[in-house]
Amino acid sequence: MEAVATAARGLVHHCQTVAAQRLTLHSPELWVSLLPVVFYWAVSAYFEVLDRLKLPAFEKHRLHSEQEAQARNQVSRSHVFWRVLLQHAIQVAVGVLMTLADPGFCDAKPWTGWLAAVPEFFVAMLVMDAWQYIIHRAMHESKALYNAIHSHHHRMIICYAYGALYNHPLEALLLDTVGGVVSFYASGISCKGSIAFFTFSTVKTVLDHSGYRFPVNPLHGLFPNNAAYHDVHHDPRGFRKNYSQPYFTHWDWLLGTYMAPGELKPLAIKQQQKQQQLQQSGQQDGDGKKEL
Repeated sequence: MEAVATAARGLVHHCQTVAAQRLTLHSPELWVSLLPVVFYWAVSAYFEVLDRLKLPAFEKHRLHSEQEAQARNQVSRSHVFWRVLLQHAIQVAVGVLMTLADPGFCDAKPWTGWLAAVPEFFVAMLVMDAWQYIIHRAMHESKALYNAIHSHHHRMIICYAYGALYNHPLEALLLDTVGGVVSFYASGISCKGSIAFFTFSTVKTVLDHSGYRFPVNPLHGLFPNNAAYHDVHHDPRGFRKNYSQPYFTHWDWLLGTYMAPGELKPLAIKQQQKQQQLQQSGQQDGDGKKEL
């Protein structure tokens, strides 16, 4: 018993020491987890204002109307709000635990400037894309995983900004939080660089779920994975397409799950024509029966 008490006191002392040194407002270890959360809600608030103001100049760039969102979405905005807050709490907690377990992780790779960080950023993007494609597609391919976990995210058929990270807590942990940790260590990015990378990734994810496709958007021009691209995946017609997120689309191209956003409308027309043909066929069968 005494050994357990001694170990507990030692653990508490370790946590207090690390927190005092590594989890202050001036420590990058804290901002790795905290700054992406701040930007998530700041960017989401901007799009929430646009949704509520309904300015004609912006409304014409919305992918779906508010009426359509209310009619098709299967989860309330308040539920989404609290679920995202839970995910952010888990995300920050994992960051704190990571610091307590490895206090020197920010010292392992010193910051050497933005130019040196560019290749690290690119590798981190590729790792993040690969991780999320594999996990995301597995959630769709497995009926059990989809029904138990990933179906939560697809209750939001019409996307909006602050619902970007609306997931089952287990998926949030596996897809985003663990995916971030894997990207961090696999890319060898510095701690300060990772603050910028995770914040940028968060902003990109919010933009991809914002429900807006503006004609001028540097990020959408630079990265083919954008709001219109991801909107295909949330549409039931593109349910098994466009798994890639948040940056590039090469995994969908390589593995045959790519669907261009422009294909949805022609597909809808084909379905309408097929329905009309079925109706006409039914009418002809009915006329034939009457003649008999």
